[in-house]
Amino acid sequence: MIFISPNLNGQILNLQNSKIEKDSSLIKGNVTASFSMYNRSAAADEPVEFFGYNLKSSIALFLKNSRLAFINDFSYLRINEDPFLNTGFQHLRFSMFEDKRVHPEAFVQFQYDNFRGLFPRWIAGIGLRHDLIKSKDFSFFFSPGIMWEYEAWMIPGSEEQVKVNFLKSTNYIGFRWDVNDYLDINTINYYQTTYDRDAELWRNRYSIELNINSKITERLGINNSFTLSYEDEPIVPITQTIYNFTAGINYKF
Repeated sequence: MIFISPNLNGQILNLQNSKIEKDSSLIKGNVTASFSMYNRSAAADEPVEFFGYNLKSSIALFLKNSRLAFINDFSYLRINEDPFLNTGFQHLRFSMFEDKRVHPEAFVQFQYDNFRGLFPRWIAGIGLRHDLIKSKDFSFFFSPGIMWEYEAWMIPGSEEQVKVNFLKSTNYIGFRWDVNDYLDINTINYYQTTYDRDAELWRNRYSIELNINSKITERLGINNSFTLSYEDEPIVPITQTIYNFTAGINYKF
């Protein structure tokens, strides 16, 4: 049996997940996929069929000193005929003046998580990225920014939906280290916060992603990813801390 753990935390976005660097090509990208299917049961008349996959892709269009990146992450899990998990996001980001150590970014994102009752989440924002260290083998960076976020949540155990929208502070810090020609490690940490005037409280979200990428050939590699997210005041009563580990094959083009 091979088991994959679908990504429950699409809010995390790691632009350093699989390195995309400019060369002579105008368009670069990579795809990471994992898949599992099996049937197992204790009784012959009660079969259990499992089907699941996780698909990630990053595609970048390079312009003069700028980059347009399109990032996708989809996870699906079905047990017998019932969809158990269906989550994903699509993220579009435009980075300008990348030849400068400090440069602006703008982004939009669409997200859904049917298992937790989220559909949809829309995000749009801007940030100012600071590349504190930027060398061939190591980079260290952070970015403060602001974003608008719209969410629609189903209250667990009911048909009632709660819709909210906030202006939030969004900030990330991370690093990338190319250990050698066959191994690189990267991590990114997000902190997003806002004050909810209706509820009279602060809503804080913390998240982290750690990736270990190993190279097999010039185009094929293995990606191991661990993510964790915590929300101190979720909109509806759901689990505050979620985590996920995935391992898959990465293809670069």
